[in-house]
Amino acid sequence: MSNQDASYTTPDDDAPRAAPERAPFPWQRLLLSILFGFLAWFAFWFTIVLAIIMWVLIAVSREPHAEFKQFVNGCARYVWQCLGYIVMLHEDKPFPLGPLPRGD
Repeated sequence: MSNQDASYTTPDDDAPRAAPERAPFPWQRLLLSILFGFLAWFAFWFTIVLAIIMWVLIAVSREPHAEFKQFVNGCARYVWQCLGYIVMLHEDKPFPLGPLPRGD
């Protein structure tokens, strides 16, 4: 007694299977990520300089100027926004292609 069910094949089983389509490589996102990487690098160092200035202002007046502190906060948020775009945490493009983050 032979097992016909195990040897039975349909014509579809012998047909070559098509490879699943892959999404195209996001070249535009890569180039924008490189651009925002450079912008984030400059913004990071600018924010460090502003933080040093804030510490000097705190040493002189014992409290930071509210508007200056808000500006430094906006710079730090911009660095975070750029890094979030680079590592694909979100799709929102940072400034200048998107909104400038607020410092409040």
